[in-house]
Amino acid sequence: MLRKLLTITAAVLVPMGLLVIADSGTASAGGPPKAMGIANCHISSGSGTLTPGLTPLGTKGPVRITFTASLTFPAGPCANSNVTFPPGVTILGGTVTGSGIYSPPAGGNASACPNFDGPDILRHLTVSVDWLTSGPPIARTKIVYKGNAGTVSGAPVDTITLDTPPAFTAVKTGSFAAPPTLHTVQLHTTIPGPGCGPGPFTTFTITGGVVTV
Repeated sequence: MLRKLLTITAAVLVPMGLLVIADSGTASAGGPPKAMGIANCHISSGSGTLTPGLTPLGTKGPVRITFTASLTFPAGPCANSNVTFPPGVTILGGTVTGSGIYSPPAGGNASACPNFDGPDILRHLTVSVDWLTSGPPIARTKIVYKGNAGTVSGAPVDTITLDTPPAFTAVKTGSFAAPPTLHTVQLHTTIPGPGCGPGPFTTFTITGGVVTV
């Protein structure tokens, strides 16, 4: 009788254990939900690097850019955002990070100031936005930009505008993946414009900007 009772108990416990483990794995793999709607946040501050640093003539080869910036709105949450899913989410801000490569024009140097703010071609650049919210957390937004010249302009300092004019691609995944055509990241920086000093300029400050996805 005791042996029969132990056998029945084991038969009940094993399926229950398997059920709990499977449920735990599914929850871990799911992660936060992908938000829907529109997110529009101001960039308050940040910093970045350029390797090699910019100089008037530059050096042979491409330029790698990296940056990190904070998204906040002085009066409170990102006022122009509208999250339609999941319910109860308000975007308060977040962190935007980016890393990519600028290639030189034919016969030029990508790290020359007149080329970086000019004909350099954005080979690829990946931007990730981790959102700060009230209510439930949401998945990050990832945008991969490829293949366009003229993303840098301005004087005496540069503004970097990542968007999609013709011959430029941007693939957006995660939160706010739709509409696929809304993917603007603009950085106001302290990178010197075409008439830069001797340099090299390897670091820069982000003084403002916007993220609209």
